[in-house]
Amino acid sequence: MAEGAAHFPEVRYRERSTPAMVERHTAQHLRVRDTDPAPHRHALRGIDSMCRSQSVMKLRLLNLLACPTCGGELKLRHAEQDPACPEEIRTGELSCVSCEARFPVSGGIPRLLPPSLSAVAERTSAAFGWQWQEFVELYDQYEAQFLDWIHPVEPEFFRDKVVLDAGCGNGRHAFYAATYGSREVVAMDLSEAVETAYANVGKMPNAHVVQGDIYHPPFTRNAVGGPFDFVYSIGVLHHLPDPEAGFKSLVRFVRPGGAIFAWVYGHENNAIVHGFINPIRQNLTTKIRPSMLPIIAWPMALMLHAAVKGVYRPLHSTRLFKKLPSRDYLHSLSSFSFRRNYNIVFDHLVAPVAFYLRRDEFEGWFRHNDLRDVRISWRNQNSWRGFGRVAETH
Repeated sequence: MAEGAAHFPEVRYRERSTPAMVERHTAQHLRVRDTDPAPHRHALRGIDSMCRSQSVMKLRLLNLLACPTCGGELKLRHAEQDPACPEEIRTGELSCVSCEARFPVSGGIPRLLPPSLSAVAERTSAAFGWQWQEFVELYDQYEAQFLDWIHPVEPEFFRDKVVLDAGCGNGRHAFYAATYGSREVVAMDLSEAVETAYANVGKMPNAHVVQGDIYHPPFTRNAVGGPFDFVYSIGVLHHLPDPEAGFKSLVRFVRPGGAIFAWVYGHENNAIVHGFINPIRQNLTTKIRPSMLPIIAWPMALMLHAAVKGVYRPLHSTRLFKKLPSRDYLHSLSSFSFRRNYNIVFDHLVAPVAFYLRRDEFEGWFRHNDLRDVRISWRNQNSWRGFGRVAETH
């Protein structure tokens, strides 16, 4: 890492993302872990407020970036920089010294997409880009949900690590990864969701946002691995045309001894999805513009919200609860607001591709990549979590 990597600007967040909530989260993490004064102190070092008010790319991010086409070194050209903020640029261009491909930097985000994307990738990017520019909020409940998703990983695991959030959406998971004391967090997404992610986390002192493709990650690597201590992907790989190939691509960018985590839809116990949601998605909602989807998603969300609040929640402590379909998953939604449940319905309907994976298939990803200390576990009896480590080199 660059020598200046430990000198971070003061945390600042956009008003749209509920700054009071964000400040409360940050203060909570600092307070809870004050028994060890080191973890988050670097996050409070300030620089000139003028720098903090701009959408900029932190120059130290260049230490992690490489050409997505050939893996070559990237050189910064035509940078627009404020003299008062020497460690950041507003706009510029990254040029590959090997293949001469050029990539813009705009809005504080390096746009490192390969020269062409498949038709499915284009549709997926458009669909989720629209979704995460519509659902921009960060909720208090997201932290508990994030920790449940990445179990057995705990907040302390992130401390001083270089982390990649592969498929970051609106940046909600990267936010917590950054507040837990990561040295650097890179939030990457294929779609225009990076605009929302930058607004939510881009000005955090140890966070960066990159537009890139999981199949062609724009990061440095050598013969034994990449720059990341920890790579995680939550709810993304099952939307790729070849989920296992996406997982394998990410493993290549984990350093020896580092770890990777993925959460995916499960095939088991998803009869409602297979019999009801998937036919609607395949035959209707993926054939219309995302902007038209609320016409279908809103009434479905209303029915879901009524069911989880009116049936699953009150019956949770009764014998009847065990007879309800998808009981653990649907009960978990009973504490959510209508807008959050609406987002969940929208998410299920908007994806051009969605795979529901059996445990043995998912576990095979880790085995095929020779990962160690593998842990596969249920989440809500209808999805799979997976954690594994890359072998150390000797």
